[in-house]
Amino acid sequence: MLRLALLVFLVLAPVATAQAVPAGIRHRDLLVCDGASATPPASSDPSCHPERIDKVDPQNQEIWLLSTVGIEDPEASGSAPFAVYSGALASRELWWNGERIGNVGRPGASRAEETPGDLDGVTVVPSRLVRQGDNQLALRLSSFYNPVHVRTPVHYVYAQPVDPQDRELLHYYGPALATTGALLAAALYFGLAFLSDRRDWNSLCIALMAACAVGQLWLESLRGFVGIPYPMQVWRLSVIALLALGFALSMTAYVARRFAPSRWRAHVAASAVLAIAAAPFVPGFDGITLFALLLPAMVSIAAAVQGLVAGKTGAIAALLALLVFTGLIFLEQTLFLDRIFYLAVTALALVLFIDQALALRRARAAAADASRRAALLELELLRRRIAPHFLMNTLNALAEWVESDPKTGVKMIEALAGEFRLLSQIADRTVIPLGDEIALCRRHLEVMSYRVDRAFTLRTDSVDETAEIPPGVLHTLIENAFTHGRFQDGAEFVLTQMQEGDAIRLSLLAPPAETAGARNGLGGGEGLSYVRARLEQAFGAAAAYTGGPTPDGWLNELLLPRMRRQPA
Repeated sequence: MLRLALLVFLVLAPVATAQAVPAGIRHRDLLVCDGASATPPASSDPSCHPERIDKVDPQNQEIWLLSTVGIEDPEASGSAPFAVYSGALASRELWWNGERIGNVGRPGASRAEETPGDLDGVTVVPSRLVRQGDNQLALRLSSFYNPVHVRTPVHYVYAQPVDPQDRELLHYYGPALATTGALLAAALYFGLAFLSDRRDWNSLCIALMAACAVGQLWLESLRGFVGIPYPMQVWRLSVIALLALGFALSMTAYVARRFAPSRWRAHVAASAVLAIAAAPFVPGFDGITLFALLLPAMVSIAAAVQGLVAGKTGAIAALLALLVFTGLIFLEQTLFLDRIFYLAVTALALVLFIDQALALRRARAAAADASRRAALLELELLRRRIAPHFLMNTLNALAEWVESDPKTGVKMIEALAGEFRLLSQIADRTVIPLGDEIALCRRHLEVMSYRVDRAFTLRTDSVDETAEIPPGVLHTLIENAFTHGRFQDGAEFVLTQMQEGDAIRLSLLAPPAETAGARNGLGGGEGLSYVRARLEQAFGAAAAYTGGPTPDGWLNELLLPRMRRQPA
């Protein structure tokens, strides 16, 4: 795969990097000559030889670069002056028709003699020197300050009229810079998503992708807005290449974690190894940066294909976005890093943004469903743990009644059957009418009356029996009053109701126990957990239970919001 990508890239590169000649201007006879002389040598000098611009190398030496500039009509540009545009990792002195017109830095025969200039420069040609026909352009160059040897130190040299309203930089970088807001928003959103849940590594991957793309964009466009000393260019390009690699590895990590999770580390490692291994064989920093994006993108495509084969949700969209991204690298090499890359990244980030947002939504839905199932399971377990305790005591009392007074035993069986019948009817419901809960409580008190041979009753005061309450809540409070207290002469429980805004407050007063040291009311434990779980299930955090002793007994209070039902 590495050899194939290199071959295709190298075949397309000469076509993609060809530059258009400015209208009305022809550059020809490019010569490189010895730089020992202080003035431009003649083109016939024995030291001069023809050379391509990308092969001109002033590193660790001083040279002359000669060119013939043919101008068809100097008056065609009107009052706009001509200028020489040059970009090189070198200091340079410019001459036009045998006269020095300016310099970018100061070239010299040694490091001590050279003063480094900016990477890019615009040198205006005096109008008196511009003539129709052939004009001689000469540049003296030296480059002793590059931190490493570069393959193409001279990027461009051409002359053309100066446009006072030149908006080339805005046109060139504008579309890319327009994506900054979207990329920053993605980095911030997914970065915060990761900080809120440190297990969400996919959000971190997208945040790193966006952050690396923003850093790369700013460093790329920096050249168009501020002067960059040419010795800094190597470091700038190195950081750009590292940011591109960081983007690509984050992209691979996300795609592999989503669609090939069992081997995502292997995919990331393969991307890193391929990108680093290709660097020595690719010409120039732009080539290194392109391959730092291209090879991990291919690995990401392989991971997306695995997800597609496995039937993973979102694999098709991710695969198509990656294929378009990779295709643009091959088709638009010249403009890709400066402009198209950021538009492609924004589109790719949008696809992955949607994919991750949907994944988070599915995860939250699954978590909510698991929480609901856990709550229901907890309720069921609590109910099962409470019921045997009550049933065991009741059956023991029933056995005694059957032996001593069979008629009373039969009545007790009928009361117990009625209570169980009501329990079976309401157990699986979230809420029931308060009247049904009161009927269940009275059945239970009837059973308890037979069980201990004392009268127990429930009196209600101003109660709306149509109000809704979770099933078994009052039943549990009454049952636990018997568990934690002893009533020697029977007892009357009192249920009252008060309105509090959109909620109602039910107060269940259990009479004081007559056994010394006994605890009336709910008291805590499994019964309290059951009551609170039922309230949470039905009403959420808006419902509440409180309980405590009073002079008249143990007071249990339930705050129940009114449930708003949608119209049929």
